[in-house]
Amino acid sequence: MNQTPFNAAAPTATTDASYVFNVLILDESGSMGTIASAAKEVFEGYLHRLIQEQQDIPDLTQYINMWTFGKPYVNENIPLVKINTWDKVFPEYRPSGNTPMFDAIGMSIHKLKESLRILDLQKEQYQVKVFIVSDGEENASQEYRASQIGALIRGLIAEGWAFDYYGTDHDITSMADTLNIESHRRVMFQKSKAGMESARDHYMDEIIKEKMNFMESRRSESSRK
Repeated sequence: MNQTPFNAAAPTATTDASYVFNVLILDESGSMGTIASAAKEVFEGYLHRLIQEQQDIPDLTQYINMWTFGKPYVNENIPLVKINTWDKVFPEYRPSGNTPMFDAIGMSIHKLKESLRILDLQKEQYQVKVFIVSDGEENASQEYRASQIGALIRGLIAEGWAFDYYGTDHDITSMADTLNIESHRRVMFQKSKAGMESARDHYMDEIIKEKMNFMESRRSESSRK
C-alpha cells in the first residue's frame, strides 16, 4: 500500500490541535471465512466513513490503525496513518487459523502508546477509540494473558481511552467482562453482512457523537485563551 505510516520524526503538534486515534482490531480467524467477503466490504465502509468525518470536521486530525488476528498471528494491516494520507486500499483479508485476540489488543496498544509518546501530546488534546470485532473467544495468544489485557484496558479507560467490543457467535458478555469493556460499549450482532453493517453503523453513530462533544469542548477551550 502507498499510505504514509506514522513518522517517528513528525514535529510536535501545537497545543491547540485536536486528534482522534481510531484503532480497528478485526478477527481474521478461520471461523470468519464464511463471511470474509462481507466483512471486507463492511469494514472498508468503516474506513471510508472516517474519511468523510475528516472532511466534515476539518479541525480534528484523525488517524487510523488497523490490526487483524488469526492464522495464528497478529498483523498490523494499516500502520498508524493520518486519514487524509491513507491510500484508500483495503488490506488483504483472508481468514484462517485461531484467535489470538489478547496478543492483537496488547500489541496494538503498546505500539500506539509509543506513537503518542513520540508525538508528545497533552491528554486533553486527543481521544483514542479502539473498536474490537470478533466472532469467537480468545484461544491462541502467546504474548499476553487475560489478566494483563484486562488490567491494561481498565487503566486506559481511566485515562480516557474508549474500548468497544462487538461480537457474534460467542458469549460476548463473558469475553467483554474479561477485557473490562464497559457494559454500554459491548454489542452482539448477527453473523451476516446485514448484521455487520448494522453493528458498524451503530458504532460509527455513537462514536461521532463523542468526537463532536470532544471538539465542542476543545473549541470552547481555545476561544477562552
